[in-house]
Amino acid sequence: MKLPSDSSLVELVKKDDHVAYTTLVDRYWEDLYRHIWLKIKNTDDAKDIVQDIFLGLWKNRSTLMADDRGSLAPYLFRAAKYNIINYFSRPSITIADETALDLAVNAISTTQADDQILLKELQQLVDSEVDKLPERLKLPYRLSRDQELSIKEIALKLSVSEQTVKNNITSALNAVRFKISKHNNSDTTVSFVLALACVLHCK
Repeated sequence: MKLPSDSSLVELVKKDDHVAYTTLVDRYWEDLYRHIWLKIKNTDDAKDIVQDIFLGLWKNRSTLMADDRGSLAPYLFRAAKYNIINYFSRPSITIADETALDLAVNAISTTQADDQILLKELQQLVDSEVDKLPERLKLPYRLSRDQELSIKEIALKLSVSEQTVKNNITSALNAVRFKISKHNNSDTTVSFVLALACVLHCK
């Protein structure tokens, strides 16, 4: 028996078909959960994010669209990306993983072209705030962002532990994020979160 395509299920969901909606949930739940968990390493929060994605899908079903190939995957994994970005934008969340931290520091230069204008202005603002940081926070940030050194290389260069480097860069990111948020500009704040996010890669 041939399984229904995503595009056909989407059309049914637009007509408030709960069975079609459940089919999409069953089809993508596990892949979305695995993708999100690998990024945030928190089981309960990963499940919550997946649930939020599918609740959002149902809430916005009238505008739901499959891609040119008839797949809903790009929509769902894009939603996952932005939900993870929001997760890491929480003040209580720190970026502890080295790979994620490296991505967070260098993300501005790898963001897609349609964000470049906003991010150019944002980068100037970020640079200004970084310059105001204490030297112990500013130096490791600059070594990572400007010289593209790894956490290990920075630790060796500064004669400190790798954990200290991670802590200091995370503190720098959080401090700058807090300063930016005080500008009360929603577009800028969202762009800043995008720039610092450690998950700019959709499936």
